[in-house]
Amino acid sequence: MKKLSRRDMLKVVGVTIPAAVLTACGGAATEAPEEPMEEPSAEEPAAEEPVVEEEPTSAPPEAEPVLITMVESWFGLPQFQEVLEPVNEAISAKMQSEGVPVQVRSMVLDDHESKYPVLYASGADFTMAFDAPWYKMNSLRDQGSLVEIEEMIKQYPNITEGITQRIIDANYMLGHMYGLPIGFFYAGDTGAIWREDLREKYGVDAPTSAEGFRSLEPYLAAIAENEADMMPYGHIPNYGPADPNVTLRRSWGPGAQYTGLLIPDSTTDWTYQNLEDLSEWVDANAMIREWWEKGWINKTDLIVSGSSQTVPFDYFLPGKCASFMENEPNQKAFEIFSSQLADAIPGATCQGEDMSGMRAGKIRGVGLLKQWNFIVFNSSAPVEQTDAAMQFYNWMYGNQDNMDMWLFGIDGTNYIKEDNLRYSEIEGIDNARNYRKQWYVAGVPGRFFRYPVNMPADVEESIKYFSTESNWDFNPYEQFEPDTKALEVELATLTGVWEEASHGLMSGQVPTEEALANFTKVLDDAGRQAYREKLQQQLDDWIANQ
Repeated sequence: MKKLSRRDMLKVVGVTIPAAVLTACGGAATEAPEEPMEEPSAEEPAAEEPVVEEEPTSAPPEAEPVLITMVESWFGLPQFQEVLEPVNEAISAKMQSEGVPVQVRSMVLDDHESKYPVLYASGADFTMAFDAPWYKMNSLRDQGSLVEIEEMIKQYPNITEGITQRIIDANYMLGHMYGLPIGFFYAGDTGAIWREDLREKYGVDAPTSAEGFRSLEPYLAAIAENEADMMPYGHIPNYGPADPNVTLRRSWGPGAQYTGLLIPDSTTDWTYQNLEDLSEWVDANAMIREWWEKGWINKTDLIVSGSSQTVPFDYFLPGKCASFMENEPNQKAFEIFSSQLADAIPGATCQGEDMSGMRAGKIRGVGLLKQWNFIVFNSSAPVEQTDAAMQFYNWMYGNQDNMDMWLFGIDGTNYIKEDNLRYSEIEGIDNARNYRKQWYVAGVPGRFFRYPVNMPADVEESIKYFSTESNWDFNPYEQFEPDTKALEVELATLTGVWEEASHGLMSGQVPTEEALANFTKVLDDAGRQAYREKLQQQLDDWIANQ
């Protein structure tokens, strides 16, 4: 007899338990009509029928809920366990009452950047997490830390319907699915968020998409002149106007992050080039140098560095800086920062605008089917937990109310549900500590997300723009995934010297020509050109086989 694997056993249990429940809950048997009893003869005493005691009937015991733990993102939600857990309890109770034996809880890390990858190596008890190829996902995948889920997805039709088969098919990595791909927009834009009350106070024109970050300069000059204690622009060198992904909106760089390489236009030519040979990127760095010389940005990397969430929460909301860069800026200015800014600084308002030129029609962006946000599963967790997590997502995708609870909390306590996928806030609630999850970190496709009932027309238009396929060009080879294992020595060497190579360049601290010369020398000395040839060969071979 073939020995059943743990997964086979789970499948057997999954089949037999519903069958037992159906049997126990079946209707009573139809009784036959009574027939007259024959009188016993006088000579023969009537035989006594044996008394059979019937065992009480009952439904089989309910399955013990399987506890699953979500390592929450470091952004897009309140970072307080006491805010998350009451909603988790409500979700778990609803799920269990509907026959899904799963209990969900959250894990919030106080130092996500350092502690998150250690969880996998330490064997910590958790089930799933938000991750992305731009974060830790690829390295964790290469280490064998993530579950391959392509076969599991097939067992859960609500997951396939919610994500869509088209998105699923586009998100295989090296032949496998390593997470639930969470998408909505084909792509987004990037721009600036600024203090609108200060812009109006000092009478400068609003920045525009067509003119880009240069159109922010009159505002920065006004802040520098009139607000002595305020940084005009809070700058993160690796997430600013000179970020290659911001400057070169049609670019693509699989295997090229922190190597000084990039493909400038992923729809026309698939050749890796040196970053410093791309004039748009050089010009963006020169602009940052001008801002540094004029005192419009922080004078050292160390004032504002790391996560893109550092600037808005540590500098913008407390009134220490007057503007910063953000993805989907007009949408996030309204959805995330307006109310929190008003709470922090009475009378303060903010506004955002695309600086890429896409919304102005100056450039067409490249849409993505291969997603940039995922829910991944810990390969060290018991298989029962992974199955339970998939049951959870299947349950959640099956009903808008379920998704609303996971994203917004309890109707009437955390928010008020309105018609047409809108919501309103509860008066007097502390939004900084209110339950709320952004769809992309929570694992819910964006088309199920509710938006504020008072959403401005320009924000609604931006959402339509991002999610309309005809607005975007597409890279026919976006599924290419380099074999970084075969290149791990070269890649580790290049990424190891990235900080040295880029120091002073994207921060504006060093004159642009001098910084570019250092950039070229450090990376080339570390083997960039040899790496470029090997990476290009992988891409060429992959394209030839399509």
